[in-house]
Amino acid sequence: MCKNYYFSYLFFVVGLLSCVAQKPSQTSGTLKGTIGLYEGNCMPGPGVDPCEPKPISTMVYITKISEKFQLDLAVDSVQSKADGTYAIDLAIGTYSLFLRDEESIICDLIKCPNTCYCNPFKITIDSTTIVDANLDHATW
Repeated sequence: MCKNYYFSYLFFVVGLLSCVAQKPSQTSGTLKGTIGLYEGNCMPGPGVDPCEPKPISTMVYITKISEKFQLDLAVDSVQSKADGTYAIDLAIGTYSLFLRDEESIICDLIKCPNTCYCNPFKITIDSTTIVDANLDHATW
C-alpha cells in the first residue's frame, strides 16, 4: 500500500515540476498609440500657436508591411476611442498602419529611402510599440 502512495506522490511531483519548468512561448507584443485630426487653419506665422491634432475615434487598420492599403494584406483592425487611444495585440513581425478617413483608408506617414512603406513598425516579443498617427483636414 505504501508503494501506491509513493508512486502517486512521485508522479504528482514530476508532473508539477514539468509544468513549472515550461514557460509559455511569447509570440506577440502590443501596439498602441493615439490618433488625432488636424483641422481648421493651421497656417504657421508670428504670434500663432502651433496647430495641434485633436483626438478622434476612427478605425485603425494593420496590414503586412506594404506601400499602400490592400485588403488581402490586412492582419487586424481596432477602433480608437473618443480620446484617440487604441491598443491591440499582434504576432511578432513588421507591419504597416492605416487609418479610416471618411470613405478612404489612408497612410499618414511614408518612410523611404529604398522601398517606400506606409507607416512601418515592428512588433517584438512581449513588448509595446507606440505608433501615433494623424488625419489631416487642415489648411496649411
